[in-house]
Amino acid sequence: MTKLRKWLKPGLFGSTGTAPTKQSELIEKETSIIKVTYETKGLWESTLQSINEINFKEIEIPNIGQNLEPGEPSLPQEGLYVAIPAGATITSIKVISEKKKTFELESQVKPAPQPTFDKRSAPEFIPKKDIYEKEGEAFPGVLFKDLGMKQLGDVHVLHLMMYPVQYRPPKTIDLYSKIELEISYELGAEKTIPTRGGRKRVPSGSEDQILNLDNV
Repeated sequence: MTKLRKWLKPGLFGSTGTAPTKQSELIEKETSIIKVTYETKGLWESTLQSINEINFKEIEIPNIGQNLEPGEPSLPQEGLYVAIPAGATITSIKVISEKKKTFELESQVKPAPQPTFDKRSAPEFIPKKDIYEKEGEAFPGVLFKDLGMKQLGDVHVLHLMMYPVQYRPPKTIDLYSKIELEISYELGAEKTIPTRGGRKRVPSGSEDQILNLDNV
């Protein structure tokens, strides 16, 4: 099986070249409200070819993960951490602005492969009918999912999963180059954990993965 690919980005279809990295950043901080923007610069569209026919399109964004649920469209997705004051309760998360570009593909998006324990066997790609036969209905159908609060070292974080690409069977994708979220919270009675040097400790290597870290 061979793979041909090209770079797609908002405003220009079918360009080629080096793939710039995506980025997400804190854009505004108010009392009990945090606004963040999640951005992508484009994606790779790859053509998976067998000897006799074109099978599927593979959609990838550099440096982020893919949906691995067997049979579901293998689309880019990425976890995002936002630091929240200790004891605060999230009251709402909403999309307040977005920017997207629609692309028509030549074939269906590749489903995530079925699990196999035989290294000699080629992976099987079996699309879930309840997704692939719903023409025009977006999958996953949401731009983010709230995965709840977590503790990373001394820091309370909101864990979000971002979905910058939506697939609408049979052959359409929407690439969201910008998703702006507004996160509202209520402060609780819990006091901030005292730290040495005035900075909260987080697991090594995770500092750049947590937005709003300097403000909690």
